[in-house]
Amino acid sequence: MELTTQQILENLARRVGRPAVLEDRFMRLIAYSAHDTLLDGVREDSILRRHASAQVRHWLKEFALPTLRRPLRLPGNPGLNMLPRVCVPVLRRGKLLGHVWFIDHDSSMTSSEVDLCVQGAIELAERLHRESVASSFSSARLADAMHLLLSDSPMRAKAARSLTDAGYVSADDGVVAVVLQGVPGPRGAAVDIEDALAQTVADVRRVLRRGQLLDLIRRDHGVLLLSCDATDDAGAVGRGRVSGDRDLGERVDRIVELARAAVSASSGAPASVVVGVGGRRDDLEDAYASFREARMSADAARLLPGLGDVVRWSELGIHQIVVKLASLGEDVPTVHAGLANLLDDPDALPLLETLETYLDVAGNAQLTAERLNLHRTSLYYRLQRLEQLAHTNLKSGAERLALHLSLKVARMTGQYAPRRPVHADDTAETALPASQRPHNVHPFPAVASR
Repeated sequence: MELTTQQILENLARRVGRPAVLEDRFMRLIAYSAHDTLLDGVREDSILRRHASAQVRHWLKEFALPTLRRPLRLPGNPGLNMLPRVCVPVLRRGKLLGHVWFIDHDSSMTSSEVDLCVQGAIELAERLHRESVASSFSSARLADAMHLLLSDSPMRAKAARSLTDAGYVSADDGVVAVVLQGVPGPRGAAVDIEDALAQTVADVRRVLRRGQLLDLIRRDHGVLLLSCDATDDAGAVGRGRVSGDRDLGERVDRIVELARAAVSASSGAPASVVVGVGGRRDDLEDAYASFREARMSADAARLLPGLGDVVRWSELGIHQIVVKLASLGEDVPTVHAGLANLLDDPDALPLLETLETYLDVAGNAQLTAERLNLHRTSLYYRLQRLEQLAHTNLKSGAERLALHLSLKVARMTGQYAPRRPVHADDTAETALPASQRPHNVHPFPAVASR
């Protein structure tokens, strides 16, 4: 009869004469053997929590455990109440599935015992792989249903019913979509935050009951659907309001906190996360509408200055018009014909930066000059020159509105990319060289694929 993961771990612990703990690659507890020998606070805490604490994960980061391919002896950490350990990677065909941990407080674990642990880790890897394959069918069906739900397919209603009938979401609640989008660091390397987002979702599930969360995670972004009844206050997001377990603001704040920590602790290329929160929909079938709003909100956080890195659709205001226009792709209307001619002229970039700053501060010349470090005479010359080239009149309120809207849409579509922040509170994204800035309003299609 095939042994279970627990039986394999118990047998291994008996053979080496010390208790063993098996964790997955995200440091979540899978199994642990019986113990009657010395334990430490970290071992007891991880068994109670079912995962390693944030402090322990942060300290272990310096040992590059995700790249570990052979047993490693780790020193103790008295500050964490952590004794010395031996860590054995659980590998299958070079892929890391987890780690087996043994406390070795007096360094008495012999080479032959470590070799036994390596053999046991191979057996555990095969067992974990088979368990993963066994659950892949249901996971694939769930992913297929999520793809349909987040598309404009006529099969959305059927997908929603199947998810509700299977108990993944509550039929009595509405739904809100949250998009977490990775943003590359200063060097513009490709973003890979899939593992970090998977860890975030796993951590969130520990504090939510079944039926409150659906997710679709990809390499550079994730989509979460949160159950949300009519009493949930979507306006509480980001305001620190604490009411009950079902409070949407509290849940989104927690998700953002976990995602930032997980991305920061990952060993991949430097990246950050922007978040978009869509509006609530009464029915799961309508989650696609909330998803589109969340996606456009994340785009706004990524590309428009001054909005912050967590943007709610309900608070975008005039920027809702900006992102909706930008999302039209090739059908984006020309908001201001005179300015459109300047967007294709590299020599006009200083004039456009000056105009955007001037309009952002409601035509305050003194503040514009200060932000751009310009003499007032130089500022007036630039504005007059722009009026001539764009065939506009900055004394006209309608012209100012059209110019301002045109510049913001151009930012979203990549037609206009300032060389540096034109605001003191601009995001780092706008400070990237033009070659490293995104040139599409949507960083991923409506339903992304691997």
